[in-house]
Amino acid sequence: MPNKCGILNCRGNYNKENRRHVFRLPKEQSERQKWLDVLPPRENFVVNPDKFFICEIHWSADPPLIKLRGGSMRPGIPPSIFNVPASCLPSPKLTPHPAKVEDQQLRYFLQKDKITSFDTFKPEHNRQKQYKNLIISRSKERLVCLFMTDNFSECSLSVIVENKPTLCSPLTLSVFKNGISVPLFKTLHPNNGLRSYTQLDETLRLAMHYDILFDKTIENVVTLLQALVSACVDTEKEKKLVFLTRQLELLLQKQFSMNDYCFAFQSYPKCNYETQAAVHHFIYSIE
Repeated sequence: MPNKCGILNCRGNYNKENRRHVFRLPKEQSERQKWLDVLPPRENFVVNPDKFFICEIHWSADPPLIKLRGGSMRPGIPPSIFNVPASCLPSPKLTPHPAKVEDQQLRYFLQKDKITSFDTFKPEHNRQKQYKNLIISRSKERLVCLFMTDNFSECSLSVIVENKPTLCSPLTLSVFKNGISVPLFKTLHPNNGLRSYTQLDETLRLAMHYDILFDKTIENVVTLLQALVSACVDTEKEKKLVFLTRQLELLLQKQFSMNDYCFAFQSYPKCNYETQAAVHHFIYSIE
């Protein structure tokens, strides 16, 4: 069986119509590399120098020949004619674009914002500049921030950061307002996990505006509406009450102000007027 040409898209010695003389790669390493450097590139293909052949049509008509040991002849220059369609060549690799200044700034911010351990967690300086009447104490395993009233007679908000890693975060954070634990699942990771200074600032902002009376008020309103839904026999009226109940439940999860809670009723003007007025009266009587 004749040796076949290994050049991409060449059919030399693949059938009787394409009988050609073929040449091995040079044995000298430097000369062989010159031949390999000019070959058309192929994806996922490794040349085996001992079993790779190139047929005569890849040289000009009269290339310079050299005599090899044993009397055989081969071209003294690398092949230069390939005629490989561009569609057969692998796509050129795209040069990655240099990082934009904005990307570098964002990467720098995220690196500075990330909390990696309790030893490197240093929020004291920036938070004391940002908040007045703030007292911070630190131990080996805990950092406590006390937000005092203007005359320093009472503590309105206490924040405790502990060196207790969770599955997703290196620290845990707890907040108490007037002795009542503040829910933090909207800003922190599971199990009150803290892993960035942005999370810390967002948690402080929400905790300062947190008012448990709002939540209890809306929970009572939702309970009242659910009772009205259960007792309602009018299908259309029941749909409206269910809509209002769901709106309040969503607003309760977002912890909006009392005015935002009332928006749920105002946004549905077709609601029964007596029901709307009764719920409004209930809200403001508790408030």
